[in-house]
This record gives sequence, structure tokens and C-alpha cells, in this order.
Amino acid sequence: MMQPKTRTRAKLTGADYMELTPPSHRGVRYQLIEGELVKMAGANDPHQVFIGELYFTARLQIGEPGKFEIRLPSFDVYIDEHNTFQPDLLFVADNRRHIIGHRGVFGAPDVVVEVLSESTRERDLNVKLPVYGRNGVLEVWIADLRAETVAKYVGDAGRMTLAHVFGATDVLTSEAMPGVAIDLGPIFARIRGAALPEG
Repeated sequence: MMQPKTRTRAKLTGADYMELTPPSHRGVRYQLIEGELVKMAGANDPHQVFIGELYFTARLQIGEPGKFEIRLPSFDVYIDEHNTFQPDLLFVADNRRHIIGHRGVFGAPDVVVEVLSESTRERDLNVKLPVYGRNGVLEVWIADLRAETVAKYVGDAGRMTLAHVFGATDVLTSEAMPGVAIDLGPIFARIRGAALPEG
């Protein structure tokens, strides 16, 4: 007896993502992950505080224009045909700022920051991290607010390799952004004791 043929769903592309998520579609955030449109949950307060403090500290250290462009969410990164991410923070060297367009970044940022949550942990580490690696991102900083750590992964021959895990009292340094040294102590102190809900 012949088995019925199963139809595999075609992967969505960046062009599909643009059509499905017009700028007027406010209030709901999505990412395109390996061709699948994935709805994103809103960030909790500690997440927002962490990203805000990290942005402010990095912006002060980068200093004058002409070094790096920084973008906050929600800002799309069209990293390849089937992946359009919204990282929590991204850095693009000024000599590559041509990849920044009106609707997002078209290509690989130099440095990407992702903050883990229980709902995104597996996807961030096992799906998005390899995509960043094979597309030429130089560094990915993965923040775990519960563990009070930032894991720095570096691009290495098409993959991301764990280079260092910084703790709550460490100073985060970046080979991709020379001169940037972020004291994590004050940042984690600001969110310490705050409620960290699941999700």
C-alpha cells in the first residue's frame, strides 16, 4: 500500500518576513529563525535594565563618532536568506555602516548581545548562535541574568567558540571592539534582587 506524500512547508525568506511584518504592525515582535516566523515575548524589567546599562556604558567608551554604530531592539538583522533576528544589542564598525539600512542591518554585525530567558535559552544557544557563526559575526555576548554571567563567543572558521565567561565582578573586554572594557559589577548590582520571572 502506497503511503500518502507529506508536504514539507517551504522556508520563509527575508523578503517574506518584510511582507509579513510591515512597520505599521506595531506591538508585536517577530524573528525569522531558520525559515520559521517566531513570535517574541516582551522583555522583563531586569532584561531592560541590563541592556540599558550595557548600552550606556558602551556608548560612553566608544566615544566620538567614527568607531561603532550601536542599535537597540527592535531592529532587524537580515543575516541570511532564512534568518532575520532582533538581537538585544548590536554593534557595527563604522567602516561597515553601509550594511545599516532603513529597516535594519543587512548582513552580519560585528558584535551581537543576546540576553537569555527560559523561553529563548535553547533557541539562542543551539540555533541562533550557529547562524551568527556561519555568517561572520565576530563576537556574541550571551548574558545570563540568573547566573550573573556574560559568555563571550568569538567567530572562528564559520562557528562561534566560547572564549571566556565573565562573572558579576569581572570587566568584559572585546577584541572586536578594542578599548571597550565594561565593568559588569555595577550593571549586575542594579538588577540584583529584582524579580526574574520565567520567560
